Amino acid sequence: MDQTSDREGDVRTILIEAVEVQLAALKAAMTFWGEWIERTSVFVTSATRDLDAARSTKKTDQMLLELVDAGREGMRTLTELPRHAAAQFVRELDDIAARGRARTKSVSRARAAGSASAPAQATATHAPKRRARAKA
Repeated sequence: MDQTSDREGDVRTILIEAVEVQLAALKAAMTFWGEWIERTSVFVTSATRDLDAARSTKKTDQMLLELVDAGREGMRTLTELPRHAAAQFVRELDDIAARGRARTKSVSRARAAGSASAPAQATATHAPKRRARAKA
């Protein structure tokens, strides 16, 4: 196999991995915004119902305090969303890395077996080694 086809295979691999990382980021963003909408909708529905009840009764002090507490709890749950989205992103990257390792192993086995198609497979499935990420 010549150097040009090696380079083309490497460029192809890099472009595929770049798109995979972009998709992982978009999936994490979808997770973030989906959870944000869900949690915010639950809070708004509950708060609207409680506020309507507070307006219609004379014993509003306790209800209003509970409503304020529910608002604080809602904000606390919203602050967890970035961590959940980051965890989703890391899981996606780990999946990409695992697929890359699987491709590398299959190419190595094909080369070791002396397969005639190994050079073509190596170009199409070569994945660079990734650095290990620190676990948080």
